[in-house]
Amino acid sequence: MYNIYSGIIESLEKGEPIVLATIIENVGSSPRTTGTKMLVKKDSSIIGTIGGGRLEADAIENAKKVFQNKVGFMYHFSLTGEDAANMDMICGGYGDVLLSYLAPDQPEILTVFKKALAAGLENRKGWLITAFNREGDCPAEICFISENGEQTGNLEVSAEIAELAMQPQSKNALHSDQSASASLLFEPVHRRSKLLVFGGGHVSLETVRLANRVDFKTVVVDDRAEFANSQRFPESDILVVPNYQQLPDFQIDEETFIVILTRGHLGDYDVLKQVIGSKAAYIGMIGSRHKREKIYQRLREEGISQQLIDQVHSPIGLQINGETPAEIAVSVVAELILERSRLK
Repeated sequence: MYNIYSGIIESLEKGEPIVLATIIENVGSSPRTTGTKMLVKKDSSIIGTIGGGRLEADAIENAKKVFQNKVGFMYHFSLTGEDAANMDMICGGYGDVLLSYLAPDQPEILTVFKKALAAGLENRKGWLITAFNREGDCPAEICFISENGEQTGNLEVSAEIAELAMQPQSKNALHSDQSASASLLFEPVHRRSKLLVFGGGHVSLETVRLANRVDFKTVVVDDRAEFANSQRFPESDILVVPNYQQLPDFQIDEETFIVILTRGHLGDYDVLKQVIGSKAAYIGMIGSRHKREKIYQRLREEGISQQLIDQVHSPIGLQINGETPAEIAVSVVAELILERSRLK
């Protein structure tokens, strides 16, 4: 989602209007879910996707009307038969797409997406609320609510609506505001999950590169400065530790993922011993089953419960028989994505 926010900001700051396509509602096996977004530029180039195929082509074609009339609208889509087959769908689906015209002369809209982007990147809570009509013109009306309840944007909602949007939900939700004769889309701005990678070797390098691309906030930890540095990991936070035996407080919470890829089983053991009882959403450790069992036996001897040990993903990653560092990274990050999806 951050590429969408960044794309809006970049276009508006350049003085270029842009159309924001958002899936509002879908039924059946349509390829993307409520809240999925795509940007359409005036030259019909896009950022993001709402599903590809005819669904995407229709959005681009309808966006031309939005640019011409300088106002958005909602349209219905239905994917059946050949359309569904071409998009690898088992059966068809249907739903609604909202096209919003975002113009450079709407400074409130620019501020909304700047605040949403900042909240996500800085791991702060936030919510987007979009108002829309089911029929007729849909002027862009959007507000951002910060974690302290402050509202920004060209849409002002009541305290009751704001409180409803800020409920501890992780999924996007629709709400009908009878008093305003409009519908609302509530979207929590998801914080980037933190990924702690212990070890800066070849597998770590490939894993971190891929994890950054799928919106993990990566932190690389190693006891060797030549392996943990900003040249090797330019998009990550770096921490060089004297050893793995006494790690600092990483403020591990329910949205923290931990991957243990140190250069040997002693380092893996030292790290695992310190994080195994944490609140982490995921702990994975590389290595053979033989090495894993030796480490687990030491942990059991030191009083670590089998229940905690069973929560460790080892061997790490989805089983795709990867051999090279890049292939192993694909399996690891695929498992991270799977586990992250279960938090939503």
